[in-house]
Amino acid sequence: MLFKKMLRDMRQNLSQFIAIFLMSVLGVAVFAGINAEWNGMKYERDRYYEENRLPDLWLMGEDFSEADLTKVFEISGVEATSRRFIADAVMTSGKKPVLRIHIVENNEISKPHPVAGQPLDLSKDGIWLDCFFAEAHGIGVGDVIQAEIGGITVEKKVLGLIMHPEYIYCARDESQLFPQPENFGFAFMPRKALHHALPLPYNQLLIRLDSGADEKKVRTELENLLEGDYSLLLTHETHISTSMMDMEIRQNKAMGNVFPIVFFIIAALAMLTTMVRMTGNQRIQIGTLKAMGFSRRKILFHYVSYGVWIGLAGGLLGLLIGPLIVPPILFEMQRTIYYLPAWYAVLTPEAFTVVTIAVLCCGASSYFACRRELKDVPAACMRPKPPGTGRHTRLEKRAVWYKLGFSAQWNIRDILRSRVRSAMAVTGVAGCMTLLLCALGIQDTINGLGTWMYQDLHIYEYKINLKEDIQSDEIYALEQRYSGQLIQESAVEFRKDAKEKAGFLTVAEPGDQLRFQDPDQNPIDLPDSGVAMSYKMAELLDIKVGEEFKWRMSGDTKWYESRVTAIYRSPAGQGITMTKDTFEALSETMEPSAMLISGNGSDAVEMPGVKDVKSKEEMRAGLEKTLDSMQMLVGILILAAVILGSVVLYNLGALSFTERIRELATMRVLGFFPKQIRSLLSKQNIWLTVAGILIGIPCGYALITYMVSTLSDSIDMMAKVGSGTLILCITGTLVLSMSVSLMMSRRVGSIDMVSSLKAVE
Repeated sequence: MLFKKMLRDMRQNLSQFIAIFLMSVLGVAVFAGINAEWNGMKYERDRYYEENRLPDLWLMGEDFSEADLTKVFEISGVEATSRRFIADAVMTSGKKPVLRIHIVENNEISKPHPVAGQPLDLSKDGIWLDCFFAEAHGIGVGDVIQAEIGGITVEKKVLGLIMHPEYIYCARDESQLFPQPENFGFAFMPRKALHHALPLPYNQLLIRLDSGADEKKVRTELENLLEGDYSLLLTHETHISTSMMDMEIRQNKAMGNVFPIVFFIIAALAMLTTMVRMTGNQRIQIGTLKAMGFSRRKILFHYVSYGVWIGLAGGLLGLLIGPLIVPPILFEMQRTIYYLPAWYAVLTPEAFTVVTIAVLCCGASSYFACRRELKDVPAACMRPKPPGTGRHTRLEKRAVWYKLGFSAQWNIRDILRSRVRSAMAVTGVAGCMTLLLCALGIQDTINGLGTWMYQDLHIYEYKINLKEDIQSDEIYALEQRYSGQLIQESAVEFRKDAKEKAGFLTVAEPGDQLRFQDPDQNPIDLPDSGVAMSYKMAELLDIKVGEEFKWRMSGDTKWYESRVTAIYRSPAGQGITMTKDTFEALSETMEPSAMLISGNGSDAVEMPGVKDVKSKEEMRAGLEKTLDSMQMLVGILILAAVILGSVVLYNLGALSFTERIRELATMRVLGFFPKQIRSLLSKQNIWLTVAGILIGIPCGYALITYMVSTLSDSIDMMAKVGSGTLILCITGTLVLSMSVSLMMSRRVGSIDMVSSLKAVE
């Protein structure tokens, strides 16, 4: 009997329960979908790492001997070791893209993943090429490619196309924001495949640890054992690919935890207001049930079950559709940045837990809504509930109150009398505004990153990358032909107390191709003494201006101690920058690795000593590609915002109309025209919408800031929302609110004044 009553009540209050159902569906679908997406990425990443035996540590040095390999292998906790030679080669065709060559001694750890052709075979004479690089350049298995390594041209047949766990995020270095397979790729070759008299010292040592090994202890033993005879040590936290992949998973997890909150809050508030009104209208039914012998507990469970069933139904549907819809959309965007062998969603117990949260939100709201009505005895319940005692607010006692018009006074009283309903309206509008601002603000933030980096900081139009063995006369020829600024870029290891980080060193000759800004984005110059450190690196190492730290360059075992005399912000390539004079004061000689020019430098690729030439447009291409891939995500957030705003405002409009139908009928009898009543209702809607917008603006900005804060250590991105975006979001929210308000206000003309003004029997 009670179950049939529940179904009948739901049919009579269909719009309210549909709203609650949709909020439960959206909340669970967003959480379950994003949860399945990042868990799928994490599962595939871990499987990929384990199957191909990814190293835990990478040591960079000049030449690791067999003795070094044996020493490292004997350290407690080390499972396997291997050596390889790694160098950047330049393709001799097209725009001369850079190919990072790995010449391996064995294939026991850090194994390539075959995609096409033969698996890596150490006995074969050929090359195994990055499949995405090959696709970008139209290269297939069996083709012959040429690349220049150390001044020697190597010609090899492509025996296979591969992927690699070290290149899930395939960027040349941390200064490259996004992968660009048309400009950079990697390749593997057996040691026996090189017949040239090319010196190949093993400059990289790979270390794989046992599952329970203490990484910090192993690193300490490594330093003592090799007596610092290595230039750089990378871990999963500092390796560009592994750290970026970790960041992506961390960011998606944060996004999945934050977005559903607003839907659950709305579902709980909607359930509360609906059940308060329903139980208030069903006092006589409650009294009758008590008189028939139903216990208070059974009646309470009956009304609580409304929330439980609606929350459970919405939660289960959300659990079903979320992992089917959300992951494919997000994967489409991530495939352009991260290279995994497979993409799939993985449903975890956490997703089922969120269904319980949806049920608890709706069930708890039902409980708190109806428990008050169940306190009365049956006789009291069968009598109409006495009207609430009107109270004068403090505002009504002030002179300003009497200066307000009737509509303002009426709306203020109604808002204060229906606080939960008003709070729900404000929360719904704020949630709508937050999601809209987050969707469009993320685009502004990434666009702002491109403008900041490529217009405000990097003034040059072309970057001419130089070969490691470039001669002074070749540099002189470049200086004579192009008016530019020479720089030296090098990987660096930093130490401050117990903290260690990997980053970049930039040594700059006098010039205006690179500009710097302080943390507040005010222009600054490089200091004449000491070094300038990027804001993100200073935060990671907890360094302030005036403090000292240690650093050493890749390929050098010597540690330097320098003082930070300035801090600047840089979107990519976190580390330190100093002038040529400061660098040479350390008894070092500047060895330029690139020339930055503001004119056309595309023809420099033919000059001796030039490795490759990159234009600013090519560097921005990856950014534009990422923006294009984000359109679907932006569309989802906008759709979620529209659904949230529409459902909440429509539900509240229907609820408010039902609660105030007696008042509205009285106003009709007193002579108010429908147009006047509609205007009265619209004013309150505008007030609540404006309040929600004002709350939603800082919430949206905070959400963008929170998502940006989960980025990798190598990227410093600032949340940015343009004035045009802000106006668009505000206008969109207002239009949505007014559209729903207009739809609901049409009901005023259909009020049956006779039935509405009848006394409660």
